[in-house]
Amino acid sequence: MKSRLVFRNDSHEITAVLEGPEAWVKHFAGQIGLDVESGWLMELSGSRISAPKGRNGEQYTLPGPTPDPSKIPSVIREIGSFDPTDELDSKAPPDLDKDELRTFISEMPEPQIPPDSISMDPLTEEWLRLVMAILVTEHGLSSTSPQSLADLLSERTTLDEIAISLALKRLWASGKVDRILTDTGDEYAPSPSWIQVYRD
Repeated sequence: MKSRLVFRNDSHEITAVLEGPEAWVKHFAGQIGLDVESGWLMELSGSRISAPKGRNGEQYTLPGPTPDPSKIPSVIREIGSFDPTDELDSKAPPDLDKDELRTFISEMPEPQIPPDSISMDPLTEEWLRLVMAILVTEHGLSSTSPQSLADLLSERTTLDEIAISLALKRLWASGKVDRILTDTGDEYAPSPSWIQVYRD
């Protein structure tokens, strides 16, 4: 019968593992000053490990009920029949309607500036944070362009694409958004922690 003896002393950062025939493990444990009661002795049967024995030889049992494989539901599919895109449309966020979202934003109250803000243009930053949070949480858009943001804010602010591009570059430099290079130009993705205030 194969056995394994594990000894660990946290205070001195010592760990010793002896594995082999039970008589061999006990012999060499004694040679280095470790008796069987100094650690955990486990019986190994092939590739299976029995429950560990304590210092007095008692068997330890795992907490909780005994696993019952018959209670695990089985999902049987024909090979090659699984379609990962099945029902994908029903779970997708609604398509972005810029006109509707622009109207919604135009009716929103002005965002509050955090009292601890150190931004050069805190109101612009809060508008961008609010709109990008809506795009991510409500419409599933991970990134957007300065032009799209300027278009969405056109009825609520006087910010144009250039002003928003400069603001986004400042946010990118401070780590609040990520800059993504695409074939149509730069897009920006908000940091989850930065838009968390509006996601909550």
